Amino acid sequence: MIANIIYFRRLITTLVLYNVLNGQINITGTSSIGYGSSKNNFSFNDNRIDINGDWNYWTGWLQLEHAQPPQLGRSFSGLRKIRFEYSKASFTIKLGDIYEFWGNGLALNMVDDQSIDLDTGIRGGLINWSDNVYSFEVLAGMQDIWRISNQVIGFNDRVPNYEIENTIYGLRAGTFIGPWSIGSHYLNVYEKHPDAILKSHRSITHKLLGININYFSDKFDLSMDYVKKYWIEKIKKYENIINNNDIIKDGHGFYANSSFYLGHWSIGLSYKNYLFEKFSPQDRWDFVNNVGGALTLQQMPTVFKQHSSLLLGKITHLIDYNDELGYNFRLEGPLTDKIIASLNYSRSSRHNEWVLDNEWVWQAKNDNLLLPSKDKMYNPFEEFFIELNGYAISDKLNYVIGISSTNDVVDLYTNQYINEFHFFSYELVDAMTIPTHFTYLIDNQYSINVTFEYQELKRGVESRNVSTLFNSNFTKDKQLNRFISIGLGSSPKWSITLNLDYSNTDEHVVIDQSREINLIEEKLDSIWDSSFTWASIDMIYNINQNHQLSLSYGSQRGGVLCSNGVCRYIQPFENGFKIGLVSTF
Repeated sequence: MIANIIYFRRLITTLVLYNVLNGQINITGTSSIGYGSSKNNFSFNDNRIDINGDWNYWTGWLQLEHAQPPQLGRSFSGLRKIRFEYSKASFTIKLGDIYEFWGNGLALNMVDDQSIDLDTGIRGGLINWSDNVYSFEVLAGMQDIWRISNQVIGFNDRVPNYEIENTIYGLRAGTFIGPWSIGSHYLNVYEKHPDAILKSHRSITHKLLGININYFSDKFDLSMDYVKKYWIEKIKKYENIINNNDIIKDGHGFYANSSFYLGHWSIGLSYKNYLFEKFSPQDRWDFVNNVGGALTLQQMPTVFKQHSSLLLGKITHLIDYNDELGYNFRLEGPLTDKIIASLNYSRSSRHNEWVLDNEWVWQAKNDNLLLPSKDKMYNPFEEFFIELNGYAISDKLNYVIGISSTNDVVDLYTNQYINEFHFFSYELVDAMTIPTHFTYLIDNQYSINVTFEYQELKRGVESRNVSTLFNSNFTKDKQLNRFISIGLGSSPKWSITLNLDYSNTDEHVVIDQSREINLIEEKLDSIWDSSFTWASIDMIYNINQNHQLSLSYGSQRGGVLCSNGVCRYIQPFENGFKIGLVSTF
């Protein structure tokens, strides 16, 4: 840890000195140093530095990384990212690591989300020309996407073990006509899809054709995107084999988003219809043995609310980009001059009901819905959320109070019709959650922050043979979750926070594993049974305007972490400490 700090300080000092000596080049950047160690071997040494420079018409960016290991991902030391950009008049040229966004993500959404270890950028080049009426863009490059799968040797919750190589080139054109903008795009992706066991790969070519239409005004906004996708798998030709023809399939995706502005109130409605491939309930999450369908670089709109609540985040709906349709309705506006209310309703499902035939083979009914179904055999998801955000006590108190109802059929295990009887089983998540947050300003310097979240969660398998039964994943029918965070801050210097995440029960696999208890949890055990309590203390100290130090001691509960519909399981951090230093220059 000390060696990392010394190394990064020397590097920053060298860059700043060079910047001073050569005044024509402006260099800025940030560095982050992170170290953590826990009793359950969740340790990390994760350090990065981002450097930005500009000179006349040129800009540049590079990222250095020393991660041995990182919190998530593969260990790495060296130059992680680099990009040079030239922009003059109507032309822009980019070379290096490129991240672009086409068609609201239906065609292309390149992200570098280190919180879930997802990087969908390309290393290549881009040329853009645009004026007040027209725009044209060309890109090409290579891409390596790493993912985690238990279908491949070397499975680890923290380290990806499966690599897909893509070669990409694409074209995009657009025009602006008053409040309207219209664009089209073409993308070609050549994929080398490794076999799970054999040292070979499958060769697949994806072609995407898309169009997008946008309209913006003071009263109404509209955005629509459509993508048609074809994919071809080249089959090696062998003699004496009859069925050795290439595999050719297609799919599509449609997304629309509209907003109406009525005085101080706004009404929004979004719709998604993603049908790039029909995978059976057995195959829908197996991206190793199944090819085609939506690409990882197609990070499309989820069309449900993204929550900042800890407990709601743990039950985030896992979107199926291959086969999902749904809508989201939202309403927001002031109830008074100090209270803003918002309402959010989301619903989605698959397009077809999947049924097991007499030979126990999955078959899709040919119904292809346009609106989501509530039938449990369609993997429906439904969430209703209300929130109030307001001020009280002479505006010293800011409060955010919400309530959510969530119902999600995560996976369908069996679904069979025999004579007049219907047999089924599926995994169900049913929850009621109340997230709240309060901030009270004592004076111009001190403030108190309190977060309290409460959740009643049912998670398990609901099935019917003779009668309908529910088998909970927990030792009790319901898991009662509570999260409390109490913090004191002194602006702009420091803050300290106590976090308590506790439940009345847990899953059998968690209970069967031994835990490393920290000192805070030992003290709490005299007040209540802390067997299902995860406690930690966090402190942030601003050394000056350019350097921020963070310290943490305790434990953090493991669970699901989701970002833009992509979810990862994060293992628990037990009885340990974390140190972080963020600097800007």
